[in-house]
Parts: sequence; structure tokens; C-alpha cells
Amino acid sequence: MRLNNQLHAEAVKRGLLDEKAAIDEATAFYLVRDMPYIRASSREPATIIREWRGTCSGKHYLLKALYAEMGIPSRLIACTSVTEIALERLDPLLRPIMERGNGRFVDVHNYLILELPEGDMVVDATWPVSAKDTGLVVNEVFIPGQDQSLACTPVQNWVVPDDQDPQEFKDYLLTAHFSPEELAVRDDFVLALGQMFTQKKE
Repeated sequence: MRLNNQLHAEAVKRGLLDEKAAIDEATAFYLVRDMPYIRASSREPATIIREWRGTCSGKHYLLKALYAEMGIPSRLIACTSVTEIALERLDPLLRPIMERGNGRFVDVHNYLILELPEGDMVVDATWPVSAKDTGLVVNEVFIPGQDQSLACTPVQNWVVPDDQDPQEFKDYLLTAHFSPEELAVRDDFVLALGQMFTQKKE
């Protein structure tokens, strides 16, 4: 089944889309953006749709594949980032984790650059609208040709080669640029963040 058809069927089943509604580039963005920020069992696009969850990597691997089916070319970008987080502002579930890293969160973030008739467009579907009240960067609208805000401040950017597995490329960058201790804090933080959003949803 084409991914766009799978996305349509899953969104209809979840009551998020009318059965007669078509999926265009904006609708695909909104549906993927609002998937809960929780790691799926794999980052394969079909799995992201089936489990209806994902982090920045899985969401943007999926979006790239959806847009390719629509005939819209895009470039998947990977960027290193370092974010200093104010410990006193963190949820109690997250604070002990970030204390281990002295409030320093490292990552390799993924986003897309769409190649549209209106011009190249930065697209970042990382954070769902439900996360807006946490102060995270949420892109509420999709306007063709208008860059969206990135969920982080990039240190260095790479275009992920189309002939290379995007997750292997990301894992290489993570281990090349950050220490095992920093990556352990990152992994624990992402897992805890997913748990926190799940608890708030319930």
C-alpha cells in the first residue's frame, strides 16, 4: 500500500480526517506533526504511521517518503545541536536526567527542505501542537514556500545522501560528535519526554 493511502486510512480510523478528504502536502504535514513525540518500535515510515508516533527522525523520514509519492522532491537534513536547558524550569520527571548532563542536551536533529515551485522551504514537524504550552518550537501553519522554524539551533548541517540509510547516517554523526555519556543522557531524556507526554495525554 502506498504510504499516503496508509496515512489516509489510519487518520480516518483515528477520527482525524474525513474519509473523502484528500491528502496534500499541508495535510500530510499536519497529520505527521501532531503524532505524539514518542519513539516508535522502528523508524520505518510504515511503522510510524501504524503506531502513530515518532521523534524528529521517524517523522521526517516519513514526510520525505510521503512527499516523494506526491512528486515533491525534498532533502533530508541532519544537524548537530547543543541546547542549554534551565534545570529549574524542567518537569520533575526530566530534571534528574538533565542534572547528569549539567543541563546540556545534545542531539542530531532531522528536518526537511522541500523543493517547491514557490521555492525551497524548511519544514520541521517535530513537535505536535499539544506541546505548544511547554515552550517548544511548534510550527502551527504550513504555507508553501515559507520557511518554518527549526526545533533547535543547528551547529552544523549535512544533507543526508539519498543512497544512504538515514538512521545509519544519523547514528554515525551522533557517535562522531558526542561522548557516550552525553548520548546516554540524550536517550534517557527522549524516553522520559515521551512518557511525560503520554501521561499528560491520559
